[in-house]
Amino acid sequence: MKQGLLVIGGGILQIWSLKKARELNLTTYLTDGSKDCFARKYADFFYQIDTKDIEGNANLALMLRKKGKISGVYTQGTDVEYTVAYAATKSGLFSIKPKTALNCNDKYLTRLMLSKEGIDNTKFAKVETLAELRKAIKKVGLPCFVKPADNSASRGVFRIRSLVNLDSIFKKSISSCSLARHLIVESEIKGEEFSIDTVLYKGKLYPAGISDRMFLKKSKFAVQAASRTPSMLPESKQEEMYNLMARAAKALGVDNGAFKGDLALDRDNKVRVIELTARTSGGFDSQLRKPLSFGIDLIKATMDIALGKPLDPTDLIPKWIKWSSTVSIFPRPGKVKKITGTSDLLKIKGVSEIIMLVKSGDIIKPYTDNAKRTNYIICKADTLEELKLVEKKALKTLKIETEK
Repeated sequence: MKQGLLVIGGGILQIWSLKKARELNLTTYLTDGSKDCFARKYADFFYQIDTKDIEGNANLALMLRKKGKISGVYTQGTDVEYTVAYAATKSGLFSIKPKTALNCNDKYLTRLMLSKEGIDNTKFAKVETLAELRKAIKKVGLPCFVKPADNSASRGVFRIRSLVNLDSIFKKSISSCSLARHLIVESEIKGEEFSIDTVLYKGKLYPAGISDRMFLKKSKFAVQAASRTPSMLPESKQEEMYNLMARAAKALGVDNGAFKGDLALDRDNKVRVIELTARTSGGFDSQLRKPLSFGIDLIKATMDIALGKPLDPTDLIPKWIKWSSTVSIFPRPGKVKKITGTSDLLKIKGVSEIIMLVKSGDIIKPYTDNAKRTNYIICKADTLEELKLVEKKALKTLKIETEK
């Protein structure tokens, strides 16, 4: 009988998980709250169970396990590590502990444990009420960020510069929580930001690439505009980041599987932690870009671990070093009137792929978080100079016209 894999979350990033599973001759069982999710057609079997339905996914895993249909529970690029860990543990399959997953999934718990271990000294506070939000801001200081404890892609995240409109900010942010019902307030870290992928196996950390992140102006929201790989950081700083990731993994209890960090290099040239999570990076970084830049296979490596197989270190050893990036255009919010240039984009040498998330007639909402981006253009080149030329040409080619 073919090995099977229960995959939690049917968003667009999960497509590459299901494609890889097919390459590995695995039968896939996919769960998602939407019957029209992006990845459904790539799975062998589909169950309409919300990714935050912890018990529902766990009961399905147990049933499939008892019937001998699955050997692992998996996700990548999706913040459902607690659902995965709980379902795998309940069905007797290999996984990090649910408590460990929760340590990573809840930003307040992450900060608490990092602070106790002396890994990061960012000021922070837990918030459950509007009154506590006001007190937390005074404690942490301005400017600061308020975040839902357990969401991703900057959903519900606000940059606070004054004490006005806190009632509205609190309601919007708390409504963006998934399972938790609290927020975290953090002091602002000013500096350059980076996305770090790593894989843990039996407690040992394996580096899996660092990308430089670029943002729209952070007047109120944090919206990533682009990212490039490999990082322009000096080797010594990259090594420092990987060492910090190893210490953080130990502090949080992550000993097997993906471990991703959003880190910053502040104005004092010190490495700081923005967020950590027990999954691969999103934004087509680990799915497409790090394979393009290094020839590594993050999905296979983490999938093997989820299946209880030994890690094949060659999956994470760079075969080459090339340049890649993800860039996007940001059309004016409104109703999409016309889209042009998509067919011409793929004719550009160096454009590897384009992912369009809108079509004519759709509504583009204001850019309050990363999930509001409407397009992703994946570029590649042998040199940084060539990559920048590809990006420039691609951004001029794609056009999305909107109307109010």
